[in-house]
Amino acid sequence: MLAVIDNKLLKNIHTLAVDGSRYPETARVFYFKQMKKTFYFSHDFEPTSDPKIQALISEYGGLGYGIWWRVIEMLHSDDDHKLPKKQFLYRAIAGQMKCEYVIIEEFIEFSINVLELLNTDGNYFWSNRVFKNFEQMDKEKGWRSKGGTNSANARKLKEADLHSSLADLEISSTELNSSSSKEKKIKERVYTPTIGEVEIYFKDNGYTKDSAVKAFHYYSENNWKDSRNNQVKNWKQKMQGVWFKEENKIKNEQLPAHLTRVLN
Repeated sequence: MLAVIDNKLLKNIHTLAVDGSRYPETARVFYFKQMKKTFYFSHDFEPTSDPKIQALISEYGGLGYGIWWRVIEMLHSDDDHKLPKKQFLYRAIAGQMKCEYVIIEEFIEFSINVLELLNTDGNYFWSNRVFKNFEQMDKEKGWRSKGGTNSANARKLKEADLHSSLADLEISSTELNSSSSKEKKIKERVYTPTIGEVEIYFKDNGYTKDSAVKAFHYYSENNWKDSRNNQVKNWKQKMQGVWFKEENKIKNEQLPAHLTRVLN
């Protein structure tokens, strides 16, 4: 199958990115990079048979499936096939998908840390599958250059695949109705960390393991709701605001070397 990247789908990015009063220059640069190309990329015939995609749909419903393919389209469109882990990007995608940008941020982290569908170096994220798609595209270009007959046949095959994809990508009204209830609840979905993630986050910021354990059990035993019974939507922000106190700091002699140098 083939899926098409249409520049019209980037209309909402334009609305967000060109507003210099709200977002930095990097947002406008990102937008223009995205608008450079319109092309087709390989699409799995039955991606929902992949257990990772099944887990994604189970967690985020139909909205999550739509977010996933929008991210894949943008990765294919970017010159380096990498996207920045920046708030302006999350807001741009959220504007297109009609959801809160926090959902997009959590979705990306979930795809990296839990599903392992995406990779990251801390500043950017990418999909190894996208790189393979471009390797395949380069091979196909070489094949087409060998002869006019092969080139004509390749174009016919692509056209046939495109028409097939348009039919396969249609979602029935029954499927939409069944996923609508999950989509209504998506705003309440949050990514809950493991105790190991919490301990590492505390340690990296100069706070004790004991305070990390206390914080984790406090929220996990309350279904990740705070003292006011509000859902914890961003656990890192909650830790910073409530638990990152002077009394929970690691003493200088116990700090990791890189933090000791900063403090001194």
